[in-house]
Amino acid sequence: SSGINAESGDWKQWYQRRVRGLLYPLERERLLAMVSRRPNTVIISGDSHFGEMQCANSTLGPLFELQSSGMTHNCLDLVPVMLCNYYIKYVSECSGCIAEPFVNLNFGTITVLWSGNPRVVLEVHGKDGVAIHYVVDLDLDPSLNHCPPKHEVAHQLVWQLTAISLVTLVLILLFYILSYVVVSVFARIVMLIRDKDHAE
Repeated sequence: SSGINAESGDWKQWYQRRVRGLLYPLERERLLAMVSRRPNTVIISGDSHFGEMQCANSTLGPLFELQSSGMTHNCLDLVPVMLCNYYIKYVSECSGCIAEPFVNLNFGTITVLWSGNPRVVLEVHGKDGVAIHYVVDLDLDPSLNHCPPKHEVAHQLVWQLTAISLVTLVLILLFYILSYVVVSVFARIVMLIRDKDHAE
């Protein structure tokens, strides 16, 4: 399934900001009401081409969501890592993220530890190891349990200026290439006309 908890984002979520509202409002509310009947519920989702860990508070405690994808392709297939990071972290603005989103190739794992204090370990793995790690305590009183603070991304202004500068450089390069092609074609046409005149 695509992301359920997310209340922001621009693609493959039950909530999509670009249409200024929910794509499936009734279905999402019914699903959230159903899965919220049990404390410490964990939702597994994907199809977003990046990994993230979200949390939303419900009447019976936190509602966790582990999202991971993809193992073979992601947004880095289309754009440089800097632009991909910028889009996921600042344009998409993960509203309930409790960890920094992971944009590289990844897969998710869920490990249930029954011995001693029952816990569920939620992880997103990249090629260099664990990228996102969170432990859900199953014995914690739901009435006293709340989502951890939202993950805040620092240096947003730096990312914005860097992304704008990079896009500007790409546009300048494309303009230069296009100008070169146009001038070359024009010069070639002029030379052909001159050669034709000389031949006559």
